[in-house]
Amino acid sequence: MSVTISHCLSSTELHRQYDGQNQPQPAYIELDVETGTLKASYDSVVGTASPASVRYGFERRYAIPILTGEAANALMEMLVPLADRVVADWEEYWDDSNTVVRLGEDALAAEQEMEELIRAETADHPDDSMVAEWDLDGATNGHEAEMFKITAHTTNARLDEIETEILAGLTECGGGAVAVCDGLDRYLRDLRDAFREDQAA
Repeated sequence: MSVTISHCLSSTELHRQYDGQNQPQPAYIELDVETGTLKASYDSVVGTASPASVRYGFERRYAIPILTGEAANALMEMLVPLADRVVADWEEYWDDSNTVVRLGEDALAAEQEMEELIRAETADHPDDSMVAEWDLDGATNGHEAEMFKITAHTTNARLDEIETEILAGLTECGGGAVAVCDGLDRYLRDLRDAFREDQAA
């Protein structure tokens, strides 16, 4: 079986921060040994829990920084030859409680090489491969209503354009290939809604 890649479709696909959480979810590359699929994603579960398919070794996860989708795709391309060796050398066995995956000698060596390659390629966190996370205080200055002429009549579509403009400016400031700011969309809508409330009063 030859490994196939499920490519990331957007630059910020691996960044996800849930409401109430102070940090974004960890990102990883995952190899499904049954289907031969390699993908990059973020952990959808808050905390240390993991799906049974991961605990039993059928889906094998390798931690990565929060890369851009493009950088994750390039990294997965590099991993394919090693991932091919993993999916070619494993078996199921019963461990007295569950059916789990046991890797063969070559698969174990290939998996170690995968982890070493991931560490080597992501060790320096180059700016052109990372998603830069900004907090709301750092991303805004309190004068956005005046700067972008936000009024009670500003549409959601225009607010989305303003958010894109702000994020583009943050990207130019450096620190990553693309910028994200949790809560920026809500901040802009709150500015618009405050004008609407004043108008209705």
